Amino acid sequence: MNIIIPNYEILNFETESLVISELGMSKVHSQPLLKALRKLKLSKVMTRVEFDEVLTENGLSKNKAFEFLERIIPFKFVEEVYFEETIVVHDWQGQVDVEALIKKDVSGSLEFKSFSSGMVERVRGKRCFIVLLCHSYEYESVKSLYFELAYASPESAISVCWQMGNFFCMGQPYIAEIGNPCHFCTVDRLNNNESMMPGKNSWASVLAFCRKKHVGVPAKSLSLYQEMIVVGAVIRMIKFFTQYSDGCKYQDNILHGAYLQLTDGQIFEEPNSHWYMCDCLRGEK
Repeated sequence: MNIIIPNYEILNFETESLVISELGMSKVHSQPLLKALRKLKLSKVMTRVEFDEVLTENGLSKNKAFEFLERIIPFKFVEEVYFEETIVVHDWQGQVDVEALIKKDVSGSLEFKSFSSGMVERVRGKRCFIVLLCHSYEYESVKSLYFELAYASPESAISVCWQMGNFFCMGQPYIAEIGNPCHFCTVDRLNNNESMMPGKNSWASVLAFCRKKHVGVPAKSLSLYQEMIVVGAVIRMIKFFTQYSDGCKYQDNILHGAYLQLTDGQIFEEPNSHWYMCDCLRGEK
């Protein structure tokens, strides 16, 4: 069991101190308790064992002190994070060091792979959050790896991130066990619409041409600013799904795609729906 420690403030006066949280203001006279509160404030998440250690280190009765703190601070109790580890598969060729930036901000088990590395067996039977971060979008190789991973690890979430014109897209995580719409429900619907009404989507037109030539969709060069906001958005997505927060997550508000506008950094979100011809609706081969 883990404890999320919400934000609270400590105001010190000559004879007493005030602890201010969402539950209100409380007077605290005990210096050992205040010392413990200052140390707890440095962490966002602690196990109950770690929490009790802070209390006993300051000479407090862990049970009585904890009961009191629960009345003045709205602690939240959560189970372990669903995903066991995060794996970022990428072929990034920009100016920034993607791996260094992600390592700096993302905690927990984290690994980087290339698209050419065999990783299906690596995730088999595990619960991983997998990000396919594309520089050049190669439809066939992305699709092949995507569904191989989904079949090998149906409890894992797979999100494809790719550049589409003036937008950088972060696909909704696809969890095969849940059966939500996948990345190719979006892309193959665009392909189908393009074949029916050519010229309606310029990126789909380029994709159709590149598929015929068996090459990847080229990505336009991004400025340093654009690369930074792209990587920042990817980090934000990874942290949202793999780290503790004091907010609530529901299927309705997490299983959607996000589009980062490269000109000004605005992010738009929209839900995805199944495309009736998509491979994700077929049985495992």
